[in-house]
Amino acid sequence: MSSEVDVAAPGIGLPEGDEAETQASLSRRAYDNLKAGNLGILPIVIGLALIVVFFSFKATNFFTADNFNNIIVQMTGVTMLAFGVVFVLLLGEIDLSIGYLSGIAALTVAEFQLPGSGHEYPALVAIAIAVGICAFIGGVQGAVVALVGVPSFVVTLAGLLIW
Repeated sequence: MSSEVDVAAPGIGLPEGDEAETQASLSRRAYDNLKAGNLGILPIVIGLALIVVFFSFKATNFFTADNFNNIIVQMTGVTMLAFGVVFVLLLGEIDLSIGYLSGIAALTVAEFQLPGSGHEYPALVAIAIAVGICAFIGGVQGAVVALVGVPSFVVTLAGLLIW
């Protein structure tokens, strides 16, 4: 008399032991979070998907490589500024000076490269001067925060009026 034995191929089948409990606990945690109203990044993902779908129907060239390249090129400046602000926010501080300091840097580079202005410097020299000026301003503001103890929000807000 022979008995039938189910033999599954390696790697196929239901998870056993700890793997099954881990998968069950992950799905249970996700369900509990949704039930409690803790949605995490789900609204962001859904919102981005809706934006892509909406603009894909609105403009035929939206979902193209050229358009994505254009979007990436347009957001590079803001992205570089955001990288710097992330570290400030991680420390629990607020830096309002990023906007006007980027404007000062752009104005400095443009002024030091302006033909007929009396000081036509090469691009790298103008960029170095702009970085130096902005580093000086940031150093002054940082010294006030560190040595005097004024909150960074107040110092950078005052910097909007001073600089």
